[in-house]
Amino acid sequence: MKALLTLLILVPLAATAEQPPAHGLSGDIAADRLPTATERALEQQRRSPPAAHSEISNGVYVDSQRRLSDSFRRPIPDSFGNQTRKEN
Repeated sequence: MKALLTLLILVPLAATAEQPPAHGLSGDIAADRLPTATERALEQQRRSPPAAHSEISNGVYVDSQRRLSDSFRRPIPDSFGNQTRKEN
C-alpha cells in the first residue's frame, strides 16, 4: 500500500521535473501575455508629460464639489427605496 502511494506521488513529480509546465492550474498559458487595452492606455498616460493646465475649469470643479458636499448634508428620505420601484 505504501509503495503504491509513493509511486502515485513520485511519477507525476518525475514527469514534471524535466521541464516546468507551460500552463497554470486553470489550463491558461502562464507565459508572457499581451497587455490589455486598459494597461496600454495607462502606460501611455504614465509616459506622457503632465498637463499644462487642468482639464476642467476651476469654476466647474468648485461647483461640483459644492453640490457633492450639499448632497451629504441632506438626510436620506425614508421612502428612498420606494421611489425607484414601480408597483404593479
